[in-house]
Amino acid sequence: MFAKKVHINPYLYIPFVLALTWGAWLLAVATGRGVENLAVKVLLVAGLLSPALVALAFILLGEDAEYHWDYWRRVFDPTLISKQGFRLIFFLPLVVIIVSILASLAFGGQLSQLRLIPQVRAHIPSILFFLFYNLFIGPFPEELGWRGYWLDKLCHHLSGLKASLLVGLVWAFWHLPLFLMRGYILQARYSHPLLVVLFFIELFPKSIILTYLFFKNKRSTLAAILFHFMINFVNQLFVLNMVTAGIQTILYLMIAFYLIAKNKEIFQRKTTAS
Repeated sequence: MFAKKVHINPYLYIPFVLALTWGAWLLAVATGRGVENLAVKVLLVAGLLSPALVALAFILLGEDAEYHWDYWRRVFDPTLISKQGFRLIFFLPLVVIIVSILASLAFGGQLSQLRLIPQVRAHIPSILFFLFYNLFIGPFPEELGWRGYWLDKLCHHLSGLKASLLVGLVWAFWHLPLFLMRGYILQARYSHPLLVVLFFIELFPKSIILTYLFFKNKRSTLAAILFHFMINFVNQLFVLNMVTAGIQTILYLMIAFYLIAKNKEIFQRKTTAS
């Protein structure tokens, strides 16, 4: 359709994504209604889709057919992910949260934190919808943009570490309006400033881990989607107290520092593959 491709600076991704997302979400907040309202739901989903929509528009305008094929292959091809990659994706978030809860016992935490949230315990069949929503309304469209396109392009200009931190910073700003949206899961943290701080701090080590999984698995966007899904899903299964949340953040930071130290080829260099 577009025979003549245009050069697109990857830093343009920031204003386009934030403008589209914040425009939709701040309009939803301005209605004064909660997420149960249909108009608010539509605006919420519109904002969640923005990272993918901007990425796909940039790809359409600026990339050739070979890149299109490679981009979608990385989204859907599970063979790009190693066995170790799958183990990390599906077990690391669960191990982190269980270790955090057990460690919190030394500071007065309760073992009852290991109980699944009442909604899941009471309505096991509804977990299928829970899984679908947590995968396709969040991680899937987000990672089509954040890692599948933007991180991949940033790493031609920055080291893996700097690119990870920049993505983490924009990712943090991107979430801001959700703390004001009535009924959304993040709004519950708004009355606890420390939980808000921990949420934002945690995005940086998670961004580093996602970068590691992305490049260690042949630039697999699917690896990023699945890990993003797992960290969201696992954290919604349990209700953590403040101490446990703090321990979890520390554990993610420790994991990130370890990965940076052990994988200099990812975090200290720019990539050359496209």
